[in-house]
Order: sequence, then structure tokens, then C-alpha cells
Amino acid sequence: MLYKIRNITARYFEIPIAKFLIKLRISPNLVTLIGLALAIVSAYFIADNSINNHFLFAAIIMLLSGIMDLFDGAVARLTDNVTKLGAFIDSLSDRIGEIAIFLGLTIYFSMNDNALGSSLTLVGLGGSLTVSYIRARAEALKIECKTGLMARPERVICLFIGLLVANWWLPMLEIIMGIIAIVTIITSIQRFLIVVRQISKSN
Repeated sequence: MLYKIRNITARYFEIPIAKFLIKLRISPNLVTLIGLALAIVSAYFIADNSINNHFLFAAIIMLLSGIMDLFDGAVARLTDNVTKLGAFIDSLSDRIGEIAIFLGLTIYFSMNDNALGSSLTLVGLGGSLTVSYIRARAEALKIECKTGLMARPERVICLFIGLLVANWWLPMLEIIMGIIAIVTIITSIQRFLIVVRQISKSN
């Protein structure tokens, strides 16, 4: 089912827009950097509670950033421009963008004297980076490790929902950060066990 949904999304959404970006002569790396810039702007809106509906704006901009992350790979494939440098820039931009979002949340919670929210955000950030790091190290060891409950797409969806709902019901933000904190730790353990199992089998 997920495979069919992915194919439909690629056929009617991802590929047509990627072709449009190609006509505009926008390179895959530029698409990646636009996505990163949008993530940083989203983080700014999260942190600045002096702006009306700042969580709503942050959610929309963060979603656009996540969507741009789909297009850089599509543009690279359609133009036969898939490179190791592009993959490196994409991976690094993803990490920086995620750190920016969590930093914006930490600043917001800190400015509102919310120690619990700040703590959950920092744990969530640590868990998120650990999930990504385990995959990167596994792939360096030639081990595929993409499974887990809370990979990056799931984190983006959770953050989007949290920010969107928090615009009307603020406690939702803490709930979502708690979910991300707990489930990223579980995902890290899942991936750790997968890597250990694969290494044990090869020895």
C-alpha cells in the first residue's frame, strides 16, 4: 500500500513539479538549500511568539521545507545529476534544518519558562540525531538500516501536526515533543539492535 501511494505521489506530484523546476534551471543543490532556508525561517516563527498565529506560519513553512526535500532528489534523477556531493549536502542540510527547528522550539519554551517543554525538546533532538547517526554509520558499514517507528518523515509529520494544533491548543506542543522524545529513543534502540544483529551474522 505504501509503495502504491509513493508511486502515485511521484507520478502526479513529485515528478511534474521537479520537471517545472528543471525548466526554471534550478539545480538539485539549490532546491536543497531552499528547503534548508525555509526550515530556518520556520524556526524563527516558532521562537518569536510576538507574531500572531506564529505556530500556524511555522507549520506551513516547515511543511514546504519538507516538500522541497522531495524535489531535490527528483530533480537530480531526472537530470541525471545524482552525485556524492549532492547527497552529502542533502544529508547535512536535513540535519541543520532539524536542529534549527528544535532550537526554535527550545527558545520558545525557554522564553515562556517551560522547563518541561525545553527538556522534552532537547531529548527529542538528541533522539532524532541518534536515529540519523545510526543509519549513517550502518550504511558506512554496508548495512541497510532504514526501519524504525520515528524516521525523519514521521518526525516532520509529528512536528507539523504539533505546531498546527498548538496554534489553537498550546499543550499539544508539549505532547508532541514528548512523543518524539520517547519514540526516537525507541527507534534508536531498534536500529542499534538491527546493526548489532547484522554485524554478529557477518562475524
